[in-house]
Amino acid sequence: MRARLLGVAVGLALADSSIVTLALPEILGQFDVAITSVAWVLTSFNLVLALLAVPAAYVSRRRPREAFVTGSVVFAGASLACGLAPSFEVLVGARCVQAVGAALVVTAALDLLAEVQGDERALRTWVAAGILGAALGPAAGGILTQILGWESIFLVQVPLSLALLFSVRGVTGRPTRTPAGRPSLTANSALLFVAGGLVAALFLVVLLLVDGWGMSPAAAGVVVTAMPLVAIVVGRLRPASLAPVQGVACGVILLAGGLAALALMPRAGWGWTIPPQILVGAGLGLTVGGLTEHALRNRPDQVVHGGWTIAARHAGVVVGLVLLAPVLTTALEENRDEAIRAGAAVVLDSEIPPLDKLGVAQDVLAEVDRANEVGELPDVERAFEGRPDDDEWRALIDGLQEQLDRAVTSAFSGPFLLAAALTLCALVPVALMRRRVA
Repeated sequence: MRARLLGVAVGLALADSSIVTLALPEILGQFDVAITSVAWVLTSFNLVLALLAVPAAYVSRRRPREAFVTGSVVFAGASLACGLAPSFEVLVGARCVQAVGAALVVTAALDLLAEVQGDERALRTWVAAGILGAALGPAAGGILTQILGWESIFLVQVPLSLALLFSVRGVTGRPTRTPAGRPSLTANSALLFVAGGLVAALFLVVLLLVDGWGMSPAAAGVVVTAMPLVAIVVGRLRPASLAPVQGVACGVILLAGGLAALALMPRAGWGWTIPPQILVGAGLGLTVGGLTEHALRNRPDQVVHGGWTIAARHAGVVVGLVLLAPVLTTALEENRDEAIRAGAAVVLDSEIPPLDKLGVAQDVLAEVDRANEVGELPDVERAFEGRPDDDEWRALIDGLQEQLDRAVTSAFSGPFLLAAALTLCALVPVALMRRRVA
């Protein structure tokens, strides 16, 4: 039971790297900030976690139980501040403090798990909990946002993180002062590239579903559970005959292939995301776990090396966000103009009365301008409020929506391809790993 609770604590802490993805539109609307600014709700947490994971590990290796308790309390307090934040600046600041608590919890939990389960089982539990938490983050956040609002994402974590303090009753950890040794540069470099690519799978997919195709956050959350479910199955069923480095190489290829498949979707529709998600999930199950185990196994101090893997993973998330966000923004602007031209052709070719076509075109352009001002995609239905609801008008609405969906889907292709290329860069350090093992 203690091991499961410690695993939940790790998953909860690392879920916050992605849990607010589907809440970003609501946060954007409430605080009235620019799209580029709202991304800091994600970036701030991952950046601070990447910077502090190793220092937190050095604290945790000496006082694991105290570090876990302190981290849990800090995490709970910061979560409460996030949920009650009166301004965007307070929210971002509280997210930074949240990451401090998460760094202490995650690194200390590895040492505490080793006392409860032994080194080998503790490592597998720690790795699996981290993967599951990060992958399920968007789904959990989407469902909570839909049902209770974005604030509930953080408020729910307050009692949960405090309740998990019971997991350390009777557990003291195994403090150590032995030299930690050098981190595995190859494994951690590969983790950075893989995490950078996973940004597209964990963030861009849900943004495409909700902001691009108009799905509800809860429904999108259900759709993206395909990735973590496949990752769990593949991680558990990985053949013992498959060498760890070979498994990682296969995982990188599967992950890049899934991202490329997302870039090549023929049309809008959540069903088209499922096969690529299966590939990404399989790649996730083979890469992150395999690389983390390679970086930690047989190390004199697993806590510190665990800190290095957390730092590499979340540095990769930050790199992915920094690279992909401007590419997506530029592509959306370019494809918006193309959609406007195609939409004008749809209006001119429609069966509605000729005298109504000019008015409809003006209303659609007004909706495009409104959406640009608030940082949203145009709502076609809004432009037709007060219009007749017969077959000719409905066909026009469907035609315009199809053009918008096509433009949005095309805009996401570039970032997905860039993420696939970034993921393939991991094959270079993986090849060096293979050479050293041989």
